[in-house]
Amino acid sequence: MHYSDFDRTVFDSGLVRIGAFRCHPGHPAFHNSGPPENCCFVFPRTAVAIQHEHEQAFVANPNVVTFYNKGQSYLRNAISTEGDRCDWFGVDIDIVQDVVREFDPNLASRPERPFRFTHAWTDAHTYLLQRRTFEHVVSGTAEEPLGVEELVVNLLERVIRAVYGRSSPSPSQAMAPSQRDIVHHVELVLSERWEEHLRLRDIAAEAEVSVYHLCRMFRRATGMTLHNYRQRLRVRWSLESVMASSRPLVDIALEAGFSSHSHFTSSFQREFAHTPSVLRASKGIGRVHG
Repeated sequence: MHYSDFDRTVFDSGLVRIGAFRCHPGHPAFHNSGPPENCCFVFPRTAVAIQHEHEQAFVANPNVVTFYNKGQSYLRNAISTEGDRCDWFGVDIDIVQDVVREFDPNLASRPERPFRFTHAWTDAHTYLLQRRTFEHVVSGTAEEPLGVEELVVNLLERVIRAVYGRSSPSPSQAMAPSQRDIVHHVELVLSERWEEHLRLRDIAAEAEVSVYHLCRMFRRATGMTLHNYRQRLRVRWSLESVMASSRPLVDIALEAGFSSHSHFTSSFQREFAHTPSVLRASKGIGRVHG
């Protein structure tokens, strides 16, 4: 098992690996923790700015899955005061190549870099699936490696399928660099202050654009409204406390920025197809397959 004070491997079958990365902004390795030893896809629990070598920086938060090729250089900068808290899934490169080849006929031109994209949107089912897989392994209830390996390969296929299904949050090529910079700045604002009751006029003023152009530009780049983007952040942030703690749900709801327990419950159920209480009661692997 690989272990450091900020990166802990919780499962390693030799074929796939699962780890917990928990690094505070003040840690000496925060900005550069070294290249990954495997091809990895990562699900952030907090918001952090990531910049792959020779690529534009992007906002990594619970709305996205991030990709790292083996040995890839990258840097991170803090957004959340908690630093970078994420769960990572490492897979041998030959398996990643097999999966990507199903969707990308041009893989042969870059076999050492099977992941073309730096990040992609992750749907609610996949986000819940990876969290339940992680909790299943950490709780010690995983019966044997075979089942976990299959779950991770299934996750890999789901996120790759989403990328090539045009779910990538890369802005349109037609967008001007200045517009892409504005969208990036707004994502930073929403990621830093998702629990606050922000107003359109406030965000537009901070981005130095009109309200209309803010709404149009953000939706064009992300495929989501600002409200939906922030709501997903709130609900997905709450998932950890719902599943891994016994805190009162009303306290979690208020901390996440919801005005009431009922509002939180309805939003949570829309995202994950289960109420918080039902999901908390079924902490096991349950309906993780699919």
